[in-house]
Amino acid sequence: MAVANDTTGGFNQGRLSPAKSAVLMIAILVLFLTAGMLNVAQAGGLKNSDFLKYTEGQRHWWYSGAFTVLGHVAFLDDEEKGKCVWNWLAADYDNKEALLMKSFKKYPDYTPTSIVIALLRRDCGVFQEK
Repeated sequence: MAVANDTTGGFNQGRLSPAKSAVLMIAILVLFLTAGMLNVAQAGGLKNSDFLKYTEGQRHWWYSGAFTVLGHVAFLDDEEKGKCVWNWLAADYDNKEALLMKSFKKYPDYTPTSIVIALLRRDCGVFQEK
């Protein structure tokens, strides 16, 4: 129920501005669309060993979704770190994808997202405990 002076329509947005809320909603939408396209809702989740079987096109769309969502989440906390995430793969695609694939092979039972986040923490300083 909305309070008389409530201009949010009863939705408590907390610390996020309307613009940041919109960005977050877009990021969540991209995540769900990407997950649906790649059929990652399998028992036990997507592991690196599964990801290694993806075609180049499937990997491209997974990367696109993952880096878009992670970039938006990072941007909400720190704009420069968000830009680092968005540019991490694109700035040096061949070398970064080779690094990702090497890591996926080295850790076949982990998830691709865990590898991406570990590398982004190292290179962009994102997703650190405060």
